[in-house]
Amino acid sequence: MPYPQVFLYGCLATMAGVGAASMVSISRFLFWLLAAGAVFLFGSGIAARRHKIALAGILLFGFIFGFWRFDAAWQKTVDNDLTKLNGQTVEVVGTVVRDPVLKDSSQQIILRPDGIEGNIMVLARRYPEYVYGDKIRFVARLEAPQNFSDFDYKNYLAKDGVYAMARWPEIELASESNGNPVYAGLLWMKHQLKRGAGESLPAPQNSLLTAILLGDQSGLGQALKEKLNISGLRHLSAVSGAHVAIMAQVIVPFLIALGWWRQKALWATIVFVWLFVAMIGLPASAVRAAVMGSLAMFAKIIGRPGDTLRIIAIAATAMVWQNPLILRFDIGFQLSFLAVLGMVFFARPIEKKIGFVRPKFARQALSVALAAQIFTLPLVVYNFGYVSSYGLIANVLVEPLVSFITIYGFVLAICGAISPVLGWILFFPIWLALSYLLAVNDFFAGLPGAKMEFEIGFFWLALAYAVLAAAAHKIRKREKEELIKF
Repeated sequence: MPYPQVFLYGCLATMAGVGAASMVSISRFLFWLLAAGAVFLFGSGIAARRHKIALAGILLFGFIFGFWRFDAAWQKTVDNDLTKLNGQTVEVVGTVVRDPVLKDSSQQIILRPDGIEGNIMVLARRYPEYVYGDKIRFVARLEAPQNFSDFDYKNYLAKDGVYAMARWPEIELASESNGNPVYAGLLWMKHQLKRGAGESLPAPQNSLLTAILLGDQSGLGQALKEKLNISGLRHLSAVSGAHVAIMAQVIVPFLIALGWWRQKALWATIVFVWLFVAMIGLPASAVRAAVMGSLAMFAKIIGRPGDTLRIIAIAATAMVWQNPLILRFDIGFQLSFLAVLGMVFFARPIEKKIGFVRPKFARQALSVALAAQIFTLPLVVYNFGYVSSYGLIANVLVEPLVSFITIYGFVLAICGAISPVLGWILFFPIWLALSYLLAVNDFFAGLPGAKMEFEIGFFWLALAYAVLAAAAHKIRKREKEELIKF
């Protein structure tokens, strides 16, 4: 078996180990027994030149490795100094480590206390505003995050290292500019872009543009978020692979036109993509897109365009290895990878089946949207208990405008940040596009039966993905056979 394929299977085995560890626990004796079994299988397979036995050892070792990685990360969430302080009133001095989330009457601050591992989520009054790098001091009663009836909020926060909450303390600003100056500069740029978009467009178009460009949903409002959920367009407000693809399509040709070598242009694009992802706060969908995009561009740099499935597996394994808790407790991570897998396996066959759809861009948009929805639908129903009845049609109607909104939106935000007058001069085309998107959203969210509610259990979820995996395997096998015949 080729080494790249062995590596792919090893990545999948590691992911399987992390997933298994998130659901069941095993004794230390059984863990070491399985580890010894992996070593025995690999060693005996190599000695006897039985490659399949050696491969079984590698896969078992990858599984055990993933199991160990999750267990080590999980222990940090249940046994740390910060959780021991929950229920006590203490004085806290710490540094703001992320861009605070601003709401109408409050702000959500992630604080890293001095001398203690872990983070505290602070719910504070809207004013005065605090920024990344501020060192603040307060006295408050720390509380463990509480779960909602249908959402494991405690572990959702724990995956980001948040183990305690403090509500409405009286905060004293101790000092400023204690963070990383490069990251602080990126956040400053983000705020300037947000200001440029906000001053160049009226509401709600300005808030929608900020969400599409920067993943900042704080200005959307609960009513608009709910409509986006019902219409199936909420994913537009998350930075994803589409953003990375658009950046690559714009930046690489632009740098080449300036006289750069193609390899240097690709390296520069990789750097730019990661700076952008850091600027918007490293959300899972954006990190996934950046990892995959970087791997794809690196493959072009070294002259070996990679297999898409292998790139997905490497990206997923790298992210899960860095933070194993996201595989179980981050629905955004799960949905983003499933959507990509759906597009990889199903988009091309669906496009062939709907060849009657014209023009070509509409057919491609329809096939991509349908492929992504097929692969994410079971998980959406399992977690949220509903499905958007008209999401497919709504996505087809707005998808052709996403590239224009993204590219022109960045131009508008930059010009608006330089001078509001420039923003006002350029605003009309994108205002029209955003107004159209909002009209499509309002229309489909308001139709009868737009939200079909029903629930499925874990058995049906597993069965649904077993069927999808079998279908994907069959499609991939058929494509290989057609390629050989060709």
